[in-house]
Amino acid sequence: MTQPLIEVKNVVKEFTIGGGFAKEENFKALQGISFNLYAGKTLALVGESGCGKSTCARLITKVYPTTEGEILFDGKNIDNIRSSKEILNYRSQVQMVFQDPFGSLNPTHTIEHHLTRPLKIHKQVKGNKEIAHRLLELLDLVELDHDTLAKFPHELSGGQRQRVNLARALAVGAKMILADEPTSMLDVSIRLGVLNLMQRMKKELGIGFLYITHDLATAHYIAEETAVMYKGQIVEWGDTNSILRNPQHPYTKLLISAVPDPDLPFGNLVKNEPNYSIDADEIRKNSSIIIEEYKKVGTNHFVKHWDEAA
Repeated sequence: MTQPLIEVKNVVKEFTIGGGFAKEENFKALQGISFNLYAGKTLALVGESGCGKSTCARLITKVYPTTEGEILFDGKNIDNIRSSKEILNYRSQVQMVFQDPFGSLNPTHTIEHHLTRPLKIHKQVKGNKEIAHRLLELLDLVELDHDTLAKFPHELSGGQRQRVNLARALAVGAKMILADEPTSMLDVSIRLGVLNLMQRMKKELGIGFLYITHDLATAHYIAEETAVMYKGQIVEWGDTNSILRNPQHPYTKLLISAVPDPDLPFGNLVKNEPNYSIDADEIRKNSSIIIEEYKKVGTNHFVKHWDEAA
């Protein structure tokens, strides 16, 4: 396999909570996370709210520093990227697309402004003469009409706004896009269009994606690999189809049992396994125990030794 663009190695992240009149305590949001991201591939990071998915993305974009472990970009530890020039260059290659497509755009500016500004800041065009041509190229890449440039964010649909955010990531020359629940606030009818656009960006432009989601159905659609996360640790990871069709960890099975996707064998899973609606709390309790050891259960399918936590 080719060299990973980003390597996350045994990363631990602690936050201090409390203070003032309250007692300060350390909260460990990530408990030794490891995964690789590749150009032209998608890794889905799946789990419920509060499990640490978005924290992973914020560490990769250098919003937070790591407490332990390291994150490598092209083999270089991003903690050593310190000068403003180096940080600007890194952030041009590693971009983030957020859940709320409207909150990511300034309502007082046109789409032309939103796309022109990153081109200038990251010096993606040699002069003003190239800007107009590049703007039209970006709109074509994300399948938006050229008259979109003159519009304001409120004049666009949610799907169109998310396409603008993807165009903005392309404008700065992104190699890796960290997409944090990018379709969860969109109407179901237009989610597929955004997912198909991301697939095309991956195949035609070689862009890699970290797709952060609680939705296993969309992970199944877009991601070659999936990592299932709970309480700051990854409990099962590997080939997406293998994980969804042959889940090994109880928490993975719990997630799958809640997704009504006819393409996956949920019916058989629920018949043959415990009643997840009753046993969910017990499964979460056991899954929160930190386990270091894991086993290989398929060609590209790994699971933590959950039975030791039961």
